[in-house]
Amino acid sequence: MTVEIILDIETIPTTRADIQARCVKDVGPPGNYKKPETIDQWWASEGDAKKEEAIARTALDGTWGEVLCIGFAVNDLPVEVMTGDTEAELLRDFGREISSQCTQEVASGDQWQIIARWIGHNIVDFDLRFLWQRSRLLGVSFPFTLPRQRYDSHVYDTMREWAGYQDRVSQKDLELAFGITRSDPLPTGGAEVFQAYKEGRIDDIKEHCRQDIENLRQIYRRMVMQ
Repeated sequence: MTVEIILDIETIPTTRADIQARCVKDVGPPGNYKKPETIDQWWASEGDAKKEEAIARTALDGTWGEVLCIGFAVNDLPVEVMTGDTEAELLRDFGREISSQCTQEVASGDQWQIIARWIGHNIVDFDLRFLWQRSRLLGVSFPFTLPRQRYDSHVYDTMREWAGYQDRVSQKDLELAFGITRSDPLPTGGAEVFQAYKEGRIDDIKEHCRQDIENLRQIYRRMVMQ
């Protein structure tokens, strides 16, 4: 028996002022801009946008970015999407809930980790590592070990299984190929999460994450069917 854990996270750029300051420290006009008036014009027309871009990129790096919500489904149980008052609280709640659900699904109780399979799209290089990095930085201990190695029998990465380690494929492209539909409140997907967050559309982000999990479960089942 295998305990299947389908996982997806949504992240946002850092909210820490000191990290934001570090991100924008090296932002500036191209090196071939020499005239003061040309430099001033660049700062006026592009400076703020370039600073925002530099900060926005931290959403892809667990060293700097932050986890906004975590979605998961254990075996055939309903999808659960979690948020928290703080990031540390979210990580602690996630650890407890995953452990509780998996323990209930396995007759041997807390031995579920031995037979667990973590499933996600780009889960090896992003979701699992991001969660581990944030937990270490925030001093949160999970009651289980998150697998982080590239080749690990406890992980099934739908992107790597489909495209190999030398190529990439998006989950949306796999959904289209498999004929799996969605009605997503965030039409452009993860790229829209931060804007939705700034607008207070947390429910839309959670629904986007839920649909990611539901569709990912379908993709996974199609990929491993005998």
